[in-house]
Amino acid sequence: MIKAQLQEAFGKLSPYVKNRVMPVIDILLERAEDLDSINKEDDADYYEDELESIMKEVRKIKYIEDQWQIMNAKKNN
Repeated sequence: MIKAQLQEAFGKLSPYVKNRVMPVIDILLERAEDLDSINKEDDADYYEDELESIMKEVRKIKYIEDQWQIMNAKKNN
């Protein structure tokens, strides 16, 4: 479930940013797949910590994308 959400979010990235952060995206998708495979109730603390860590990295990528969009808009004006 988390992996599918991340794939959808990463699919919306501009090609320029996506190409440059692809190694990070691959690692995050792998971590999300691992997280999807565990039972949340068995180790709730680990699940929440790992999910928080993944989302922190996703927010960084989103910030890079936002900055690229701003720079690209200024360049085109």
